[in-house]
Amino acid sequence: MKSKIWARALAFIVAFALSAGSALAQRDAATPGPPIQHYSPGQSAKAATPDTSGSAKSQLKTKSNASADATDVCSYTFSTGSGFTYLQFCVTVNGNITEFQSPADIEQLSPGGSNAFEGYGICDITNANTAYWDYADDGDSGNWNAPTKLSQTATSVKIERSTSDGAWTLTQTFALVPGAIPYAKITMELKNTSGETRRVLLLRYANAVPYTAPPFTENYSGTYESAWGWGDEYGLILQDVGVPVSISIWQRTAFAISTLDGPAPCNSEANYEANIVDGVGSVVNQITFTGLIKDESVTINQRYMQF
Repeated sequence: MKSKIWARALAFIVAFALSAGSALAQRDAATPGPPIQHYSPGQSAKAATPDTSGSAKSQLKTKSNASADATDVCSYTFSTGSGFTYLQFCVTVNGNITEFQSPADIEQLSPGGSNAFEGYGICDITNANTAYWDYADDGDSGNWNAPTKLSQTATSVKIERSTSDGAWTLTQTFALVPGAIPYAKITMELKNTSGETRRVLLLRYANAVPYTAPPFTENYSGTYESAWGWGDEYGLILQDVGVPVSISIWQRTAFAISTLDGPAPCNSEANYEANIVDGVGSVVNQITFTGLIKDESVTINQRYMQF
C-alpha cells in the first residue's frame, strides 16, 4: 500500500510543481530544514535550497492560548460543480477555511464533523518575535481586533483584520475558482502599519485530513511553493499561485509538520518533517519579507485544491 501511496505522490509532484522563512528556532545542524526559495527585486527567483541552519523540536502552543474570538463556525459558503468537479468550502468571520469538500462527499479539513484547524500566522521578527495567529478551532493568539467584512459576492468574500497593537493589517480575499479541478483561492495582503521598517513572516497552515477516519493518520510532504497531505485515494494541497507582489527581498518555503496543532509563527519549523508516512501531520506555507517599510503592503496568492 505504501508503494502505491508514494507512486501517487510522485505523479502529483510532477503534475503540479511550479518552476518558479527562515528558521527562527535553532535546529540541529545535522537535521536540514525545508527547501527555501530566495528573491531580490530585479532578480529572478533563485532555485530552492535546503535550509541547514540549526533546531531541535519543541512544544508548540496549546489550546489554552485560545481567546473567545477564535471560531470554526462557517459564515460564508461557496460551491461549484458536481461529482469530481465539485467543490464546497466555507470561510469564518475571522478568515479561516473550515470546510473543504472536493470532490463530492470528500471532506478534507473537517471529516466526520471533526473540528477544523486552519488559518494564518504572523511573526514580527523585528519586534522581539511578536506572534499573531488564528487557527480556527485550534485557537488564536488573542491579540487581534475584530474583523471587518469589506465586500462579498456570490463567489468571493474580502475580510480585513488588524492586530491589537496597531502594527499590522491583514486583508484576505477568498474566491471560488470553478473548473475541471476547482479550487479555493486566497489572496493575503499584509500591510506594515507599525511606523517603521520591519522583518516579518506570514504563514498559512492547515491540518489536512483527506477523507479518513480516526486516528486521522495520513501522509504529508512539501516543497518550497506547496505542501500537501494525502490518503489512499484523495489529497489536499496548499500551493502558492505565482510569486509574491513586493518590492522587498523575500524567501518562501512550504513543508509538513508532525502535529495536529498549528505552528508557533516565530518557531514555525520546530516540528518540520521532510516526509510523514501513515502519521499525524499538517501543512505549512510561509514567506519572510526581510525589510517591509512602513505603510508598505505585500500580496501573496495561494490556493487549496484536491488531487
